[in-house]
Amino acid sequence: MMETEKEFEKEHYDDGDTAKLTMSFLSLLNKRVLITGASAGIGEAIALEFARQGCHLMLCGRDKDRLAQVVVQCEKLAPSRGKKVCSTVGDITKDSVQRTLVKNTVTELGGIDILVNNAGVLATGDYTTSIEEYQRLMTTNLESVFFLTQLIVPHLSKTKGNIVNISSIVADRPSSNVMVYSVSKAALDSYTQALAMNLAPQGIRVNSVNPGTVVTRLYKRGENALGDEAYSKVIKAMSSPSVHPLGRVALASEVADSVVFLASQRASFITGQILFVDGGRHCLGPSPKL
Repeated sequence: MMETEKEFEKEHYDDGDTAKLTMSFLSLLNKRVLITGASAGIGEAIALEFARQGCHLMLCGRDKDRLAQVVVQCEKLAPSRGKKVCSTVGDITKDSVQRTLVKNTVTELGGIDILVNNAGVLATGDYTTSIEEYQRLMTTNLESVFFLTQLIVPHLSKTKGNIVNISSIVADRPSSNVMVYSVSKAALDSYTQALAMNLAPQGIRVNSVNPGTVVTRLYKRGENALGDEAYSKVIKAMSSPSVHPLGRVALASEVADSVVFLASQRASFITGQILFVDGGRHCLGPSPKL
């Protein structure tokens, strides 16, 4: 017999944790969550937070070893017996991987309540960006979301589930030296809102979280990866109040908290929302060069 939420609270949380439990947990116990790009950075933080909330997880990523580490961390954090933490390794831009991922999720977890489209790539470049680089960014940041979501909507319609897409501040405040990345995220925001209208009659909510600069490995991957010294300079520059009015960059866990809120019943009347988690950066002008 499934343990009740009150039994869960009594067994696994002390008084100091009750506030967080009350804020988001009560609607997430035993929810089945699929997270892409879960092997590092924001995706990892999202996986860890859903694990804390007592969810069953399917995590997807390309890095087999790092993904396995995240699975172990989630299993340790899950504050209840019997919470499933599964994984599927592969490139989410591939149709075969998408279909395998959906099949594995339904088979292992029994259904899908929440989809978090987090997988994405960042690269510098302006209007001279090559067609190959353009296609790589658009395929990962937009097309993979579009077609994976197509496969998952029939399952979400059964559960009245919801979708959270991970976008970026540069969708609204484009940066000149990450032009295609900005375009891909702006398109993702438009997709989020159009999809929210499409799926509202089915009771499926669709929202987006748009972070400012976040301390993650994103800047250290790919052909344009930054070294430690260059990365430190970027973080220092982005921590200026003239960039992020709160005077610092974000932690991945802060982005994860916003995702968990939007996925919970606490956000039951929120759909089509573009939620900036950026320390006020969206209140300023165009983004500086990254």
